[in-house]
Amino acid sequence: MKRLVLGLALLLPVQAEAGTAGDDDRLPLGIEVVTGFRTDYVHRGFQLAGSLIDVQAEAEVALSDKWLLNVGGYYGTATGDGDFSEAAAFFDFRYETEKWTAAFGTTWREYKDSFFKDGFDLAPSFTWHLTDDWDLGTGIAYDTGDGGWYGHIEARWSKATGENSFISTEAGTSWTEDYYGSSGWHDVYARVGWTYAFNRSVSVTPFVGTSVPMSSSPERNRLFGGVWFEVNF
Repeated sequence: MKRLVLGLALLLPVQAEAGTAGDDDRLPLGIEVVTGFRTDYVHRGFQLAGSLIDVQAEAEVALSDKWLLNVGGYYGTATGDGDFSEAAAFFDFRYETEKWTAAFGTTWREYKDSFFKDGFDLAPSFTWHLTDDWDLGTGIAYDTGDGGWYGHIEARWSKATGENSFISTEAGTSWTEDYYGSSGWHDVYARVGWTYAFNRSVSVTPFVGTSVPMSSSPERNRLFGGVWFEVNF
């Protein structure tokens, strides 16, 4: 699921009242709905389904200048063979500064026709903002459904390609401990997406990605592509 968030860079802030009429305090709020299609659903190096259609709704609330809260839900369903589906609800707390961001995400996932198990995913993470274009991030996650650990480190780069578009890339590697049959160096992955904004509310992001299994992974090489449509309110 995390993520469909290349489009979050285009999140349009709106103002919602935080009190009675006439109060000076206002609550900055952004809402986004993303729907998309992908040729393979690869999550943390595992193929959970073939072609997939999914939708995610997310709200971001600025609790202060540095504290942010994201809450939302997700649903995806396979379009080919099998009855795979995934439903999720999540909330993430983030503390953002100019140089770094610390976050803690909590997600409940429920699966149908999958070897992944229902449960909570608890995921602290840390990101260094090296430059305006480059980020370096790391994080771990504990899956209560399987009782295993997943960790990763990745670099992210983005650059404007015009007044209404930008390119985003990410590349990283992961390791696991008793995570769905994998323990050790798990995979190397990458994704490239290009976002075009038709206006401040609507954008589209075609993307391609890959996951290459390492020594502990039971998977095989994966190459996938897809497109996301983002609408901001």
